[in-house]
Amino acid sequence: MKIQDKSINLRRRKFFDMVAKAGVSSAVLRSSGLAMGMLANRFASAQDAANKRVLFLSFPGGAPAGTWMPSSISNMNVSSTGYASVASYCNFYSVDVPGGGHGGTHASLGGGSNTMDVQLANVLGTSTPYSAINLGVEVGTTNDLIGRRNGQVVRPEDSPQAAFTQYFSAPPPGGAAQVLYEKQKTALDANKNALNALKTALGQEERERLDTHLAAIERIDRRLEDASQFVPAEGCANPTLPSENAAGEGIKKQLMLQTDIAVAALRCGLTNVATIQLDDSQCEWRYNGSFSEGHHQTQHGRSRNDVIEIMKFLSEAGAYVIKQLADAPDPAGGKLIDSTVFMLVTEMGDGMSHVQSGAPYILATNMPGFKKGTVGGGGSNRGLLGDLARGLGLSSTIAAGDITNFDSDHSVLT
Repeated sequence: MKIQDKSINLRRRKFFDMVAKAGVSSAVLRSSGLAMGMLANRFASAQDAANKRVLFLSFPGGAPAGTWMPSSISNMNVSSTGYASVASYCNFYSVDVPGGGHGGTHASLGGGSNTMDVQLANVLGTSTPYSAINLGVEVGTTNDLIGRRNGQVVRPEDSPQAAFTQYFSAPPPGGAAQVLYEKQKTALDANKNALNALKTALGQEERERLDTHLAAIERIDRRLEDASQFVPAEGCANPTLPSENAAGEGIKKQLMLQTDIAVAALRCGLTNVATIQLDDSQCEWRYNGSFSEGHHQTQHGRSRNDVIEIMKFLSEAGAYVIKQLADAPDPAGGKLIDSTVFMLVTEMGDGMSHVQSGAPYILATNMPGFKKGTVGGGGSNRGLLGDLARGLGLSSTIAAGDITNFDSDHSVLT
């Protein structure tokens, strides 16, 4: 048995020992991802270090050469201008992406049979309802995806509505869980019963939070005739999405909603690893402005300034993710960005010239051990991914050979 396997099994045993001592049945955990998420957060809080999380955002096509890297943390470039308000958390990189380019989207996370998100999920996701949550925006049916597990693509959920229903109104995956869940009248009933069952097993502060969740569920239950009319409740019992009532439609709204869902899932203990992918390396998504063609056609058929306009929009989307992490409370105290690393990735340096060098990357966090507010980083994206794993405290896992396909860099670590 590998060192990683032993560590994972020990962690699982400790988690289920805690569950047993709390007097919570396995059926309750199977019927509600929220109940399992709350106990996973409780378990993580009891460990020596706070829960560590990671969120990847992938967009295709890189950025026009010379427009990405800021000259300083207070002076953004034209393609990174949207990050000005959150730059103090950010480390800006311009990296090479081995194996990237068209058809090589998974190279943005290191490539290979198991991309870095999957390898991290194997370690960080052993005691959460979902080892990882994968979301998409206009990804469709393509197989040019950022995630690979055992050589097979990891398909993201493209619909925010479907993702919200899956993760916040249904039990976690598994045959036994599905059988049990189908016996419940509605997803609300499953969550309500599970939260009630938890009540006697938790401390006063946790019971007060549960009372808030239960009251919200009861208000919803009275207002709804069926699950299709579902209205989000407060807190983690079907969380409010900040962008739900935001003006506008299209790509911007989709990106914001998927961001809200990913951040809520991390905060509520449903997962420690989340990915959001915009389209694939063919860049067929269309910017919402006056553009009638897709991003790829814009890169090859319109002016450089038009491509920069799209990059400004994408930088605002990335900054929105970081801001949500900075604003969201961490169940262990502080803000979510204190225990979460955000990483912006892409498969190409400059889609206008199809080069794999100079790809725009960001690593942003307030987690101890990582630098913050730096510009000018280079090297390979695999070096940055290796730093990410080390900064998350996984050096022993790396030494055991259970995280692979990365390089040594250390430039983002303190």
